[in-house]
Amino acid sequence: MKRQETLPNGTNLRSGARALSFQKDTPSTGLEFNGRRMRVMSTDATGVVSSDTILVFEQIGKVVSARYRGGSIVDGYLIGLVDGDTLQFRYVQVDDQGNLDAGVSTGTIECMADGRLRLIERFRWLTRPGEGTNVFEEILP
Repeated sequence: MKRQETLPNGTNLRSGARALSFQKDTPSTGLEFNGRRMRVMSTDATGVVSSDTILVFEQIGKVVSARYRGGSIVDGYLIGLVDGDTLQFRYVQVDDQGNLDAGVSTGTIECMADGRLRLIERFRWLTRPGEGTNVFEEILP
């Protein structure tokens, strides 16, 4: 019989699964992504997101994820780890032409003068040629 362990956030782990260290805030920025929404402000020529693409973030400790949709993106998901002002993640998405693509990114997190977050993402496609930079900014409620 497999033993289950419950983490502080209510997540059940099977015996032998590795638990991450869960913290409420990111260490150096003190900012949390959970519940934040971002819009694409600029994209590289090899990027497919647009100003119509909205990302909705969740965070548990150092684990950050987001679902994104809009523009040519039917559905997309990213997941990664935050360490101070750096977010390293992987993404996968389906566009309105039926292409299923994936890539890797490293993002730098900035706090803007008005308190909103900005994410400067340097991406590299894994499923097609290309790399570039996207800039995302937080949308206030």
